[in-house]
Amino acid sequence: MSTSNISTQTPHRSPPLARLLESTESASWLDRPATRVRALVRPLADGPAGGVLRGDFLGHPLHPALVAVPIGAWSSAAVFDLVFRRPDAARRLLGIGLAATPPTLATGWSDWSRCTTVQRRVGLIHAVTNAAGIALTAASYRRRRCASESSASAVALSLAGLGLIGVGGTLGGHLAYVLGARVSPHADVPDAEANGPAYDPVLAEPVTPADR
Repeated sequence: MSTSNISTQTPHRSPPLARLLESTESASWLDRPATRVRALVRPLADGPAGGVLRGDFLGHPLHPALVAVPIGAWSSAAVFDLVFRRPDAARRLLGIGLAATPPTLATGWSDWSRCTTVQRRVGLIHAVTNAAGIALTAASYRRRRCASESSASAVALSLAGLGLIGVGGTLGGHLAYVLGARVSPHADVPDAEANGPAYDPVLAEPVTPADR
């Protein structure tokens, strides 16, 4: 048989940003702190409010719907700061987003507690990144409340916070759409599976997202 009839297939290589996101799956150094955090979160997730936080009454996770409120408010605040030059409206929008943050975080942590080991690694990075963004946003709001007019530093803080929230959202998208975290709200992960062994994208053979 002629060698010209033999087809060769080049292994699929993910884009650079996708590879960067995939690298978070190998952060095994997060397993120990994730286990400790999970032990703190599980009483809430497994308690009477757990089903509500996970969106069982909707048939799908509640967290993605609540995320739209703070992100929408903080994105609109940036528009009022930079385009309409309405610092008063921007400050109110920052406050609305911060008020919506606690229930949003509660639903996210409840979902995270039911994730697998690899999903929890990415989820913890997602959470820490968002926490940094929220802290900067809160600092901007406080500075605006203490001054008659929004300073350049207050605007810079809120924009930096929004940028970190965007990074966190990208990690959240990887967590849901690539790793399939909580795609089926009724498919809770047993503790034995949730605690390993974990898939490592660096050591394992290339697989499609559906194989994870």
